[in-house]
Amino acid sequence: MAIKKSGISVSLMGQELKKFLRAVEEEERNAIALGESSGPLLDLYETADNIIVEVDLPGIDAGDVEVFYLNGFLTIEGIKKERVDSTGRINYLCMERTFDSFRRTLKIAVPINPKAASAKYERGVLTVVFPKVHEKRGQAIKIQVII
Repeated sequence: MAIKKSGISVSLMGQELKKFLRAVEEEERNAIALGESSGPLLDLYETADNIIVEVDLPGIDAGDVEVFYLNGFLTIEGIKKERVDSTGRINYLCMERTFDSFRRTLKIAVPINPKAASAKYERGVLTVVFPKVHEKRGQAIKIQVII
């Protein structure tokens, strides 16, 4: 039996809340699959031989960044530390940038060789290069039959 308050069934509200939470979870899964997040901005593009990811990381020390590839997903994580002066403190008059940890995960949906990947960090931009694996689909391969 549903309890009614203000003319709205509590069980109906529960169903609507569950539906809303499922939609939020699905949106989060899709965002991760598409590489969307609140992390650093990036570009993903390809050349004839490579998949290239360029990530904006201004003001971040290279030693504070880690790059991982696992099961088709590239993850870039690190921390942007607050700057300090010789006294260990800065008195901000205006502070719009955040100093916090970050993580960005991106699906790489192209066959690549992650073991041959390279990364460089220059002028606030992290560049990760994955060599493509050129599949030989459509090419006939003779298989010897043993009698």
